[in-house]
Amino acid sequence: MNLSQTLHRLVDLTRRGTDHSDHLSKIDTTIVVSGTRGKSGLTRRLCDALASRENDVLGKITGNHPKMIHNDEEHPIEREGRVTLYENETEIGKYDPVDALVVENQAIGEYTTRLINQRFTDPDVVVLTNVRRDHIDRLGANRMEIARSFARAVPDGTHVVNGEQTEEIQTFFEETFADRDVTLTHVEVPERDETVPGAETVHAVDHVLDAVDEPRLTDAKLQTYLDEMRVDWTRLASGRVFNAASVNDVDSTEMIRRALCRQRGNVVQPFLYLRGDRRARTTSFLNYLTELYHDGAIEQVRVAGETTELFADRAPFPVVRHDGDEPADALDAALGDGWPVLIMGNTVAEYMRALEADIERREDAVVTPAELDEFVVTNDADPDDIVAEQRTDTEHTAIQSDD
Repeated sequence: MNLSQTLHRLVDLTRRGTDHSDHLSKIDTTIVVSGTRGKSGLTRRLCDALASRENDVLGKITGNHPKMIHNDEEHPIEREGRVTLYENETEIGKYDPVDALVVENQAIGEYTTRLINQRFTDPDVVVLTNVRRDHIDRLGANRMEIARSFARAVPDGTHVVNGEQTEEIQTFFEETFADRDVTLTHVEVPERDETVPGAETVHAVDHVLDAVDEPRLTDAKLQTYLDEMRVDWTRLASGRVFNAASVNDVDSTEMIRRALCRQRGNVVQPFLYLRGDRRARTTSFLNYLTELYHDGAIEQVRVAGETTELFADRAPFPVVRHDGDEPADALDAALGDGWPVLIMGNTVAEYMRALEADIERREDAVVTPAELDEFVVTNDADPDDIVAEQRTDTEHTAIQSDD
């Protein structure tokens, strides 16, 4: 690129930045959803709540299935090649200025998180969903360092809604923002909801509505959102499974494991998907699973993806590698051990999308308890015979597909 081309590019970028800033200035309220876990779900709930109050709302969700939400319409974001922060300019600029803009912060480092806030959104409200151990190579080695990175990225003149429930981190935010032009409220999770994973991201909706002078959720709507957050095993013909890979971090994964194990038994079989570009996350899961192994909560781990050999070499527990195995075959093997399978680690990968689709296909093929009751009453059948026949049919299909 010669000097003339470089200058032309700089002028073009400056003009784009000015146009985007002008566009943002015409939006009445901008909310950025940051934090570790639950950002996509909270972004969706905020869009839903604001739109139901007769606001013209635009939302942006990132992650495995990126999309724009305009009131009750969803539009997938088509990505080609490397994703950059300029995607925010492009996607937001496709729509006329709205009453409320809700953006999930897609950045994973302190600098890029600050850039999203200052350059691409200019928020009135920043929501910090929670502070968990993820992206420790970019945000900090522990939760307090991660909290510090989140705090530094908040621009002055902003109201912060903090969902993190740890008292030490709440105090840190209070002391940090007291010296700046930033106001702060903490999300309060009632004791009755403390066992619901991610309950703070539901109750955060009311605090955001308070901040933008909108009425709070009705009790019925709040309960609907909470019910969506409750976790339960997915029943398949050959066993039980829960896909927790979307939460990515060990703290959230442990919350889900505990909620599931309250229902039945304590031992689960982890199925961990590894990414070579998330080595800090791999280390976190190695340490986490080591703790579970020593506590007797797991007996072995199955792994797929990248760097599986290195993981197996470092693990003090038995590891079964699924290098080259199809997702459906790996799931069959995991379920065949008899323990309920808890999928974890990483989700943004074609392998994991195929695994998710296979689980959904198997779930659709299972007779639900309600359907089973109706069939038994109508046909005077033995439920155990029906379940046994269903399992046999599934195994027969699996055998046929191996040929």
